[in-house]
Amino acid sequence: MDNDTLDSLRHLIQCHPLIDNHAHNILDKASACNYAKYPFEQITSEAQGIALQNATSTLPLHRAASQLAVLYDCPSSDWEQVKAARQKWVERDYDGLIRQCLQGTHTLLLDDLLTDQDIEPYQWHDQFTVSATKRIVRIEALAARMLATVMRGSSIPEAGDVPALESRFLAFRDGFSRMVSEAIEDPAVVGFKSVICYRTGLNVQPTDEDAGVLLQSFSRTIHASEAEYRVEDKPLNDWLVRQTLDLLQAAKSGSKACKNKPLQLHTGLGDNDISLVLANPAYLQPLIARYPKVDFVLLHSSYPYTREAGYLACVYPNVYLDLGEVFPMVSRDAEESIIRDSLDIVPTKRLLWSTDGHFFPETFYLGNKQFRDVLEKVFVDYVRQGDWTVTQAKEAAADILFHNSNRLYDLNEQPSFDQISKQITIPSTHALDTFMRCNPDVKYVWMQWVDYTATTRLRIFPILEFAKIVRKQRRIGISLCVFWMLQDDSMTPEGTTTGQFYMEPDLTSLSPNVGLDSKSATVMTFWRSEDDKPLEGCPRTALQNVVDKLHTDHGIAVTCGFEIEVVFLRPDTDPSTGETRYLPAVTNHSWSQMTSDTRRMLPLLEEIADTLAAIGIPLEQFHSESAPGQFEFVLPRNSPLRAVDTLLKARQVVIHIAERHGLRATLHPRPLPNVAGTASHAHVSISPSTNEDSFLAGVLAHFPALLACTLAQETSYDRVKSGLWAGSEWVAWGTQNREAPIRKIEPGHWELKSLDGLANMYLAMAAFLGAGYLGLQNKIPLTVKDCLYDAATLTDAQRQDLGITTQLPKTLAQSLDALESDHALQELLGPFLVRSYVIVKRAEAKKLAAMGEEERRKWLIERY
Repeated sequence: MDNDTLDSLRHLIQCHPLIDNHAHNILDKASACNYAKYPFEQITSEAQGIALQNATSTLPLHRAASQLAVLYDCPSSDWEQVKAARQKWVERDYDGLIRQCLQGTHTLLLDDLLTDQDIEPYQWHDQFTVSATKRIVRIEALAARMLATVMRGSSIPEAGDVPALESRFLAFRDGFSRMVSEAIEDPAVVGFKSVICYRTGLNVQPTDEDAGVLLQSFSRTIHASEAEYRVEDKPLNDWLVRQTLDLLQAAKSGSKACKNKPLQLHTGLGDNDISLVLANPAYLQPLIARYPKVDFVLLHSSYPYTREAGYLACVYPNVYLDLGEVFPMVSRDAEESIIRDSLDIVPTKRLLWSTDGHFFPETFYLGNKQFRDVLEKVFVDYVRQGDWTVTQAKEAAADILFHNSNRLYDLNEQPSFDQISKQITIPSTHALDTFMRCNPDVKYVWMQWVDYTATTRLRIFPILEFAKIVRKQRRIGISLCVFWMLQDDSMTPEGTTTGQFYMEPDLTSLSPNVGLDSKSATVMTFWRSEDDKPLEGCPRTALQNVVDKLHTDHGIAVTCGFEIEVVFLRPDTDPSTGETRYLPAVTNHSWSQMTSDTRRMLPLLEEIADTLAAIGIPLEQFHSESAPGQFEFVLPRNSPLRAVDTLLKARQVVIHIAERHGLRATLHPRPLPNVAGTASHAHVSISPSTNEDSFLAGVLAHFPALLACTLAQETSYDRVKSGLWAGSEWVAWGTQNREAPIRKIEPGHWELKSLDGLANMYLAMAAFLGAGYLGLQNKIPLTVKDCLYDAATLTDAQRQDLGITTQLPKTLAQSLDALESDHALQELLGPFLVRSYVIVKRAEAKKLAAMGEEERRKWLIERY
């Protein structure tokens, strides 16, 4: 067998994005190291209490310790040292640990009803995956909630009081059915789950019991659960499963189009309160046969009953076998045996992958790593023996990792085969090894940073030298003069050439360069001090600090998404001067239309979209904008730091491909006078949105100051005028109002329109989120009302009624003055950062003001 061919199989198994079809919420940071309540040893064991003390002597834990030592860059695999290294990382950068542990995860399907204590809400997990998290609804949890609702404020009927019991049961039945029906209609819910295996076993009665038997079971349940209701009486538990299946089958049989929503069932391996005998999925056969229109997912490899589950998945078209949980709960040999057993007779299109990750992000990391490694070993072995061709093995692996879950749960996701997760926030040799295994052609790495003029600067390293930097075997010092440097490398008088900072690569952003002839990759960097601490003044650090404070102080998670607006220009020689000038690439052009010129641009536009998708940046949409040669590309949402990284990478791709087509792609706000300008709008969402009014009030209160970061050059203000769809001229907000600087889209979701491509986006978003943070911190009331019109067209009295009292700055100088006067925002972002930024922007403005209008326009087009 050709090794290169086998390498392509290995590459796919290790690098293909995966859908985790069954997992649970991660602990919040405050609980992440509460080992008294959440023993860390449970990552490899179902044991509890005293029995868990023996976990440290098991083969699975020793294996996990070795792998976690590599993850944490811990020199020892001693369990206590590993836990100590983990605690340091959690304290330093919990989000970074989660990103690394969820590396390669495209989508999470969460059973978020395991507990409601000490965990993050399901939507919070979106910042660590490519696509939004979906919910799996646990029916026993719904039943417990409905019991509490039905019984609240009333006495429990006597066991012999049949009328009273019937009344309560009917209320419970109707309420439970309503909750399940609502979940069926909920687009965030993609399936249901039952833990009846834990409660009363998988020998579910497939047909309805006698009404009296069910009522007695209901009576026992409410009498046994006076404080906290728990459904664990067999007739009632069986009824919950059948009732859910009846509703699911009816939804599939109805005339109204309904997405497929399977029922997951815990099978096999579990805690010590399970009946191991009754955990055999073979007991489910009559139930499966009775509900042919409902898909059943047998969770957790059904271990040790994998073959029994495999038989059901083979002979019933509505049964799928999930291969989760046993990774990393059992030994390497057992994992291999489970995969081989599952392949005995099961079609590979009936196998799904999940981690059953819960509480600790490391459960996701170990599950995914061990599954990929064992899957690679087994699949390569079958290819070598001639049972599969490489093509067949690759198709099977991609199905198990992604496509089977995508089809089963009607997710409609689109993976990119070469998508490498960028979810690592500190140097890691393991992360670099994974990247290089998936991108073996990369020979050079561009270590990049963005200065205060929004100029991207870089140093290029051969891959072996870059590996030394990742391993901290060498450091890369950059002169501190960067803090006061202009685009032409001149330095402001306030600057100094003494001292340096050190670039630390953030492997979150490591990505191959595409669209140009280069075997290289780019990575963004943090700035570190001489003693290896975060350096005040680093734009990326400033943004991450604000995001962390929002989460730590207010429990708020933030996601961002950007729009790239760009004008494609054609370089041309001016016959009168012989100098280069820039003309629109097309002129027969208008907003959201497909003109003859727009059709000529399709090869360029589609090449950009395809290239971005190939590196894990799938566009949500793209279309023509108003100005000649102007187009917009809408990027996917992510956490703020990753969203900005993605924006900068996507811009690079657009520029590289435009150059290949002989064009210049510019972010200049008004590259063509007298036509619509060019922005770089940002969508910002906070979750939960409970205190959205105070967040928005903070943004509005500090808006003139933060404008110094979002509209960062004098030419930016040429676009901010009434009638240009650029946010108009007053500090205001409006629901779906595109002539307000802040457009509210839905609760907790806004579009920032006063923003363009000349801004350092790390600083711009740090300022915006920092203003929102100050609003929350000071509990600022929202006095500006929802404006449905262009505020510039209203009378003074009308604006006064809406609380609109402040005009936007008309010049960069006014914005910089506002920033200097805003001491609260300065303190949050960092006084040194703000002071240095203002110095640079004033010097830059002076330099540009000395140029003629046409010289200045060309100068900016060639740099942005």
